[in-house]
Amino acid sequence: MKRRVLLVEDEDLIRLVGADALEEAGYEVIDAANAEAALEILNSASEFNVLFTDIKMPGSMDGIALARFVHERWPDIKILITSGDTWPPKDLIPEDGRFLPKPYRIERLQGEVDDLLG
Repeated sequence: MKRRVLLVEDEDLIRLVGADALEEAGYEVIDAANAEAALEILNSASEFNVLFTDIKMPGSMDGIALARFVHERWPDIKILITSGDTWPPKDLIPEDGRFLPKPYRIERLQGEVDDLLG
């Protein structure tokens, strides 16, 4: 069974490129444009291995808040956070979570997800 990644990114092109890169690396990718859509997907009883989320997104919850909520509710989901203009302090990233600054190389994204999953 393929490992599943929930990719949350409000910019369509970046979301598409990220999803393609992760699918190319062998992951099943479900994507969402914001935290609310991501939570709807997670609540539909789907199993995910990794949450890969941008920090700045429209809506009631940013990527940091989403990551913390997911970590508390689904502690087995690994967390990877990204941003092009915000570098969060380590204490804002959930335990065992990682930060990947934008712009990132496709290989680096694939490697970070591989490392998170061991």
